Amino acid sequence: MRRKRREDEVQIRKIHREEQFERNRRATVQRSLSNEEVSELMKTVLDGLHSFQEEHNYQALRKFNNDLDKKLWAIETIAKAQILNKLADVYCNRTIGDTTRQLVSQILLKISVLDSRNFEKSSFDNICIQSLVSNISAFSTNEDVLCDTFQALACFLIRSITYRNLALDNAIVPELIEVSTKTMSVRLQRTLMWLVSLFCEKLDKYSPHVDEVTPLLEIIATGITSSDPMVQTDAASSCAFLADWPPIYEHMSEHKLCSMLVANLSNDKGNARPKVKCGISYIIQATSYFTEEMIDAGLLEVLKGFVNVSYMSQEVCFIISNICVEGEHTIDKLISSGVLREVARVMEAAEYRSRKEAAFVICHCCSSSNRRHLEYVIELGMLVSFTDLLTCMDVSLVAYILDAIHSLLQFGDLHLNSDNSNPVAVKLEEAGCRQKLEFLSESQCFDIHIKAYTILERFYEDEDVMTAEQEITNYQPHSTIDNTIDMIIRNNSSAPYSF
Repeated sequence: MRRKRREDEVQIRKIHREEQFERNRRATVQRSLSNEEVSELMKTVLDGLHSFQEEHNYQALRKFNNDLDKKLWAIETIAKAQILNKLADVYCNRTIGDTTRQLVSQILLKISVLDSRNFEKSSFDNICIQSLVSNISAFSTNEDVLCDTFQALACFLIRSITYRNLALDNAIVPELIEVSTKTMSVRLQRTLMWLVSLFCEKLDKYSPHVDEVTPLLEIIATGITSSDPMVQTDAASSCAFLADWPPIYEHMSEHKLCSMLVANLSNDKGNARPKVKCGISYIIQATSYFTEEMIDAGLLEVLKGFVNVSYMSQEVCFIISNICVEGEHTIDKLISSGVLREVARVMEAAEYRSRKEAAFVICHCCSSSNRRHLEYVIELGMLVSFTDLLTCMDVSLVAYILDAIHSLLQFGDLHLNSDNSNPVAVKLEEAGCRQKLEFLSESQCFDIHIKAYTILERFYEDEDVMTAEQEITNYQPHSTIDNTIDMIIRNNSSAPYSF
């Protein structure tokens, strides 16, 4: 019943959006183009809008409102001065009263193509958003107006996700799709992609219906394949934001957005690679839904080439460690692709932060129940550098390494040497691991103390106990006086007697 009610609500909103979209399309306005530059009058208005004092804002708005009544400004001139964006900034980011807010909404309504008589009972927020949305269709051929409108809408979306849902209700998505199908300048592409990325943010809060957002994936897909780094960056950010919203996963998979990101990451042209890499990292960390898709798209081969790049090593190892926890099948792919061998090289030669992330990769591999994975870790030959990190000050990392050592030693118990010794225990002792375990067994951290003590007790004979037993067997009693005399003689054997 609840689901049926939800579907009915969605259908009503969908009809409302379609009607609103058609009204926006039918709305037209005749405006004369103006080639004049921003005059001193406009400069006065701009200075007032830049002020952080409400009185100055209000006076500037009143003057601008009067100028609009006198038809002194054409929409093109207003857009070139970025007045729409500045009006949105005053409305959203200044401490102003209802009177000033009402004036801003009235100005935006006058600039738009809408009939003010239809908004007598509307809220100020709705008037502002609907006026800006109507500009998209009314001035779809004017890039200055579109850019200024998109920036103004972005200001509202940054301020509150309530404005996002209000814009969706006012049928903004079809308008954006319509704009994206036309030839655009780089400036307009950047502004549009930035606005779309804001629509994708925090969708897990006050979520719209997935059908309202899905059409935007077409714009995101175009942005990922764009030649402009800024557009690529915002497209990658959009994908990362969407990873927090499970209802969109299936639609993202249909559009192959994550596969496009992998292809973009392997592209050495442009400078969007860091943000794309961060986007992929965030997606893998947020959900396992797209891991297989990205691996099939060649992610491991791309990461393999970046593992030992000094300025990328830490982040790449972090991505690999998150892939490891997906399950044994992903560890198999990491082994077959040669990625784990490259990670082992990081353990040997990289700086601490990269080695730390590489160590987490090894720890996740050691948590596998597949013996072949543990055997492969031992064959990598980096136990010395791996156990060296037992002396670091990161309690979490040390605990993970101790668990990994315990798993390796358990594996060694299944493959004993001819003398019944544990081959892994022998290798670890040769690497100096036992001394580190003895040190950690006295740790003030209870978890570290227990883990280290358990390993020593189970896999290593206690030589201290054997030595103590031998001392008891060979014990010969001496009096306290004899001990005192012996000590005096040893300390003063070279000194002359004096009385």
